[in-house]
Amino acid sequence: MAPYGLKAAQLNTAKCTKPLRIGCKPPCPNCRKASHGITSNGQVALAFQLEDQRLIDQVRSFLDWTLLNQGSDGWIGPEPFVPNATIPRLVWPRYLVLLGLIQYAEADSSQRDRIVDAMHRFVALANNIWKTGQQGVPSMGFQFDYQFVRWEELVYVLQWLYDNAPEGKEDQLLETMQLVRNQGFSWKTDWYTDATFPKDAVTTFTQQTHGVNNAEALKSEALAWRFTGDETDKQNTFDRLNLVYGYHGRASGDHKELLQQMNTWLGLTHREGASREQIFSLATIYEVFGNNSIADRVEKLAYNALPAGIMHDWLFNQIWAQVMDPPPWGNNAPNSNVFGFEPNYPCCTVNHPQAYPKFWAHSFFTKQAGDTLIHALLGPSTYSGTLGASNAIGGSSLQIALDSWHLTLACPNEVTVESLYPFGSTLNYTITSASPFTFAIRIPDWAQNSQSTISINSKNQVALSVNDESLQLVKISGQNNGQNTTTIQVSLHAPLQIENRFNGAVAITRGALNYALEIDYNTTTAPGLRSAQALSDVKRLYPNAPAEYLTPTDPHTDDNTLLPTSEWRVAIDPSTIVVHDNSNNTSKLPYYVWAPDNSPVTMTVRACQITWGLSSGTASAPPMGPNQCVGPVFTAKLVPFASAKLRLGEIPTMRAT
Repeated sequence: MAPYGLKAAQLNTAKCTKPLRIGCKPPCPNCRKASHGITSNGQVALAFQLEDQRLIDQVRSFLDWTLLNQGSDGWIGPEPFVPNATIPRLVWPRYLVLLGLIQYAEADSSQRDRIVDAMHRFVALANNIWKTGQQGVPSMGFQFDYQFVRWEELVYVLQWLYDNAPEGKEDQLLETMQLVRNQGFSWKTDWYTDATFPKDAVTTFTQQTHGVNNAEALKSEALAWRFTGDETDKQNTFDRLNLVYGYHGRASGDHKELLQQMNTWLGLTHREGASREQIFSLATIYEVFGNNSIADRVEKLAYNALPAGIMHDWLFNQIWAQVMDPPPWGNNAPNSNVFGFEPNYPCCTVNHPQAYPKFWAHSFFTKQAGDTLIHALLGPSTYSGTLGASNAIGGSSLQIALDSWHLTLACPNEVTVESLYPFGSTLNYTITSASPFTFAIRIPDWAQNSQSTISINSKNQVALSVNDESLQLVKISGQNNGQNTTTIQVSLHAPLQIENRFNGAVAITRGALNYALEIDYNTTTAPGLRSAQALSDVKRLYPNAPAEYLTPTDPHTDDNTLLPTSEWRVAIDPSTIVVHDNSNNTSKLPYYVWAPDNSPVTMTVRACQITWGLSSGTASAPPMGPNQCVGPVFTAKLVPFASAKLRLGEIPTMRAT
């Protein structure tokens, strides 16, 4: 099987550092009542990166139950085998459990052997299920339809076993990869082609127009390429990225849900759950192929689209987040725009904790040869580990052998990155190493200019020298003043970028952050409306459930409706943008960094009210610019996209005054 171009650092070596509170917050206690497969996929990484003992105890409890109750045939979880059943056991929810098991094995090596054994037992069963045609077909219900299109999640699991713990079962693992791909939906030939893929928004729901399904499928052929070696698999990976983001992409990094009912101008909305899956898929594609623009988009998603759909205190999420408000609804009710506990879909509530932990887990990579450590997804973080078989980074510490490489635990000295990034553009590295190695820093495309600089061990700043992989290489000697410490300061110059969008509207970007025009609002709070889908499932699966579980609203949660109190029919003159960057005078970011007025970087711009109509009760597409002002010119404020919960992200232009 073809190797990865890069290898992600193990999960517990990349941590979310305490000063940057953009996602390091445990989910609410009620989350444990939700789907355990989805929850474990996100909560394992969250628990160990936060070093939160309460969460670690929860995921350990789930791990123990799962492994102790594994079926004699290898089955994981409920739905035991029933002879002569008309509907087969549903396999795909186990993919999520397996993803959680992978993270647990990486985070706690003491549990690795029992996890790997359980995974191999399940794989042997899955191999037989697919080989004998017992996996079910989409006509058996929408859950089997999900299984049909989400096969790449199982392939990811199989490849983790192949790379890290094959146990002599390489042939079975490869055969299972081929079986699930060949009998699943072909994203390559039946969807991501120029002839088939929709260039405009569509009005018919299918599994192929589902935003989360598309987000997960982005990586399918990159994973397939590893065992086929077929260059058309590689090419189709980049073709689909061009299709998705070329026709449905946004400056905040995301793609919108393909299914919409009205306002088919592109780039209007995104489903918050899709952002999380795009982060994982694109990080995986970068791991396989190493293309810099893909890593740039991962950062755009993590620092813009994802937090835009979650309230700054991380207590409420929003299924649909808008470039501007109000949105078209498609097949979702208006409650999908509410910030609540489970607006429309409970799956997104229990799934959201996975995004930032998986982002941080992909912060560092090593070259396949094991001689280079790469800081790929930029931001404040720490790393401790080894390169190859012996080069310890982090000084003396306990080392536990994992096959041909090592993982270090509890290092007193680490590769530390202190930074306000993405709000600031300076990264300060402190590196401790006992032996020489190559350290690489990925330089985003927007920062590859003559004004971006580097200083090593407090020497004069010099211009970056970026190689053809968009990496700045630094040779670490392993000895500096007898203390085994090297310091690096990288200063990235972030030019203002103005992107032309639909009807002459513009999107404003600087560095990794997208900026939006902030709309003032008031908040109306009401008891949380339960998901109709979840209520229906509870009534069907638990007919004797207590009455308080079946009420239309949940008294323990809230729904927050945000309505504008300032004018939203606004256009700007982009030539008048002034950047106000206070990051050099900011030593520590606020605890709630996405809260209003908490960003150290904002912008001002000349603006005015314009004529902007409605369509079926929602805002129409942005009027063709430049627009005539119908009110006085005033100074408007632009803030990071995720800091403005009501916003204009693609902003009409006004006639110059």
